[in-house]
Amino acid sequence: MIQIKGLGFVHPGHIPALQDLNLEIGPGERLAIIGANGSGKTTLARCLNGLHQPQAGQVLVDGLSTADPHALFAIRQRVGMVFQNPDDQFISTQVETEIAFGLENVGLPPDQMRQRVDQALSDFQLEAYRRHPPHHLSGGEKQRVAIAAAVALRPRYLVLDEPTALLDPQSQRQVSALLACLRDQFGITTIHITQLPAEAAQTERVLVMHQGRLVGDAPPAAIFGDTRLLKEVGLEAPFASALILALAARTEQSLPPALNLEELADMLATHRLKTPAAAAVEPETPIAAAKIALHKLSHAYDPNLPTRRTVLEALDLDIPAGGLLALLGISGSGKTTLAQHLNGLLKPQAGKVLLDDRDIWAHPNDLVAVRRRVGLVFQFPELQLFEETLELDVAFGPRNLGVAADLLERQVDRALELVDLPRARFGKRPPLSLSGGEKRRAALAGVLAMDPEVLVLDEPTAGLDPHSTRHLIELFRQFQREGKTLVLIAHDMDLVAELATHVAVLGQGRLQLCGPARQILTHPDFTRLSGLEAPSTVQLMQALAARGLAVPAGVLRFSEAVDFLAAALSPDG
Repeated sequence: MIQIKGLGFVHPGHIPALQDLNLEIGPGERLAIIGANGSGKTTLARCLNGLHQPQAGQVLVDGLSTADPHALFAIRQRVGMVFQNPDDQFISTQVETEIAFGLENVGLPPDQMRQRVDQALSDFQLEAYRRHPPHHLSGGEKQRVAIAAAVALRPRYLVLDEPTALLDPQSQRQVSALLACLRDQFGITTIHITQLPAEAAQTERVLVMHQGRLVGDAPPAAIFGDTRLLKEVGLEAPFASALILALAARTEQSLPPALNLEELADMLATHRLKTPAAAAVEPETPIAAAKIALHKLSHAYDPNLPTRRTVLEALDLDIPAGGLLALLGISGSGKTTLAQHLNGLLKPQAGKVLLDDRDIWAHPNDLVAVRRRVGLVFQFPELQLFEETLELDVAFGPRNLGVAADLLERQVDRALELVDLPRARFGKRPPLSLSGGEKRRAALAGVLAMDPEVLVLDEPTAGLDPHSTRHLIELFRQFQREGKTLVLIAHDMDLVAELATHVAVLGQGRLQLCGPARQILTHPDFTRLSGLEAPSTVQLMQALAARGLAVPAGVLRFSEAVDFLAAALSPDG
């Protein structure tokens, strides 16, 4: 059992993270920890295996105190940890040796070690990358390696900090199923920190953190049915629960609860739905001239080694001016590699990248200007944060461009306001002291201060709480209204459904699908052709159709589903 008694922790700069926290976690439990960015989730996770020492109270793991330096080795054998950024825990040059490293340190016999490594590679679909360097993998593949290495140790407790934030939906489901199996097969307690309500809903117990305190501790149905609590802490219910709440408010009907799409579809199928003549959907966005065009773009990692891996192969793609192109694909499909070509961070091994019909590599000395015009927010924001304070970090780019002092100050203020990190509160804080979600917004502010024409965002909402996500959605819509071009890499299909004007799906180094967002995302073969899940609204319409209900074509967004179902449930039709 893990016992937390009166736990308190304050970060440097007198920033409170945990306040008088009391909690017990029993053996074999499967629980989730949710809360807004900066609520103390990651700090709590680091206290569970002694990475942070309590400044007040105590943490006991099977009776061992994390404050006792002689107990830390035994505690860390019991409590495994998977960090938000998998690069933080990689130490080996090959995937299989990375998984074996911890097993060697605990003295596991070689035959058992080989069996566990092989099992982990199989469970997480990593056999093909056995001898690949972990740092050459995609973000999602790296996360799978980090989880596999932790699971191979068979800890009594496994703490996972946003482990699926960078995984595609199919991989998310696989990880969730494996976590359930770990509990059932090995009795491992899983403590899953997540911003995804649907993941939290799959556990048996949900803890809600707010401003360093525990404000909720109950089964998922109770937590996600408490609209007052969710509103107070800035969280949202899973899609199914949120849709029921919206329908109940619109129709004034009392509807049974549901936590997932199958339960929701079954419940709706019991009602006599009336189908409107046609669903009200937005018209398709006309295809504009290309702001960026890729011609026969190719790239391979380790091109002259046995571990050669072709990521992009003779790829052609137009990114329309003033639109938002969602770049989709399963983990490892080449999305991030493509993004790094758009502003010259990677040079094409073959092919061209054109910005306003000009080859960005025609004059390499002009790449500074290209990178000012095409801003890139990395998958891991820590890679972009390096100054002593947040305001200095945001000012770095425009200052290097020679922006005058008075204008510089205004640009920094505006960029921080845009990402909801006001300078008065956050400006003097060290960037690396921020929470994971705050770091992501801080990295975006550093790019926005450059006022780019094109904004390339690699998983911008991964690890963000609902309030921050909604804020960014409005921000991206504002950029579109201003005529900026956006490229969004995301595994959140619901986010893509809300924002994208166009969609391109990568697979095996080539385009598998490309076209207007509604046409692609509602295509009946989208999942088969892309390897991805359709947006939740599309899945619901398909589930209703499979139950013999008449549904209109083209329903894509949450609001459209509410409009259709509210009318279909209405006694007046």
